[in-house]
Amino acid sequence: MNSLLPSTIRVLVVGAAVVACRDTSQPPPPLSLPPGELAFVSDRRFGQRDIYVMSTDGTITNLTGTSLAYDGWPAWSPDGTQIAFESDRSADPTAVNLNVYVMSADGSGVVRLTADTTNEFEPAWSPDGTTIAFGSDRDTLNGKRRFHIFVMSAADGTGVTRLTNDAADDAQPAWSPDGTKIAFATNRAGNDEIYVMEADGTNPVNLTNAAGTDLGPAWSPDGTKIAFYSDRDGDFAIYVMNADGTGRVKLTTSTVPDELPSWSPDGRYLLFDSDADLYFINADGSTDPQQLTRGDATDFMPHWRP
Repeated sequence: MNSLLPSTIRVLVVGAAVVACRDTSQPPPPLSLPPGELAFVSDRRFGQRDIYVMSTDGTITNLTGTSLAYDGWPAWSPDGTQIAFESDRSADPTAVNLNVYVMSADGSGVVRLTADTTNEFEPAWSPDGTTIAFGSDRDTLNGKRRFHIFVMSAADGTGVTRLTNDAADDAQPAWSPDGTKIAFATNRAGNDEIYVMEADGTNPVNLTNAAGTDLGPAWSPDGTKIAFYSDRDGDFAIYVMNADGTGRVKLTTSTVPDELPSWSPDGRYLLFDSDADLYFINADGSTDPQQLTRGDATDFMPHWRP
């Protein structure tokens, strides 16, 4: 299923579609800046997809500019000092598989945590900073290679343990703030849904349970809500629901895809990408989306620094 492909494949398809539908019919609104720093992915360096950080004053810094590989899905450590990410960089120029890496918040000290010949992608830190959950197609089930969710030590990549065992695809893990649960996207119900399971992989529960595609789960800092994006009402939009799946509210109404929400540390705002740029909105939907980036580059996969 295309929506759960590893990101190095997905961004080539989705990113191209986003650029094609950029709305240039109206002058851009004044640039807005939310509080705090954020990491995101952009192809503003000659079409190369790198990880950038935007500071509170609007300064944008390329963290992975020395690499010619795809670098994506930046995930901050709980203390904000490191960023885990997926990349197809390799000493073997013919290799195209993804692995999980960690670097310091300034882009230095890159360490490779996985070294498999398959794909390891979409890392997510546990709240205590000791463990990273990630997706991988390293195992086969019933003779077929599927995406499953694994965990490993955030320090050195050891202790890899598989959490999901369904004959479908599981991806995009997101830890609850108390570390007891992991939300994730899966097509095990026949279409993409948001599930939540215990941190050991037990007791998976379907939270969205609706027609359409639901992806990108992101827990609010207080653990009471989960943001996600969905095309259940037409174009992809940002939604928020209670952590048990009740009380779903649609926050955005764009005619282009709004995707990959990320909460501000204080829980007041949601960051997301739309029409190849970054936006933020009040988490209760009480304001219109405010634009953060603009230009000819594709900016996506935003994540707020803790």
